[in-house]
Amino acid sequence: MTKDNSKNLFKIIVAAVAVFLVLLVVALIYNLVRLSAENKRLDSLKAQAAYYESIIGKNGEFIDYCQTPEFIEQYAREYLDMIYRGETPVGVN
Repeated sequence: MTKDNSKNLFKIIVAAVAVFLVLLVVALIYNLVRLSAENKRLDSLKAQAAYYESIIGKNGEFIDYCQTPEFIEQYAREYLDMIYRGETPVGVN
């Protein structure tokens, strides 16, 4: 190999390494942007999950209340027009 050929080979290797490093940096930046977007999406989904968990908790409390004797009596009087034996219904027009 001559000196010129070795210089040309060295230049080609340096250029190939430079291109490889540029591609590596571009891929790294692309993946960091994607990761950031996915983290934002994950945070959004966590917030939604917390919101729905709170709604489920509130509905659970309401379901528990609906099973109490007080609620059943109130519902029966208001919507089913039921009264206890011996009570006199009073109507308001």
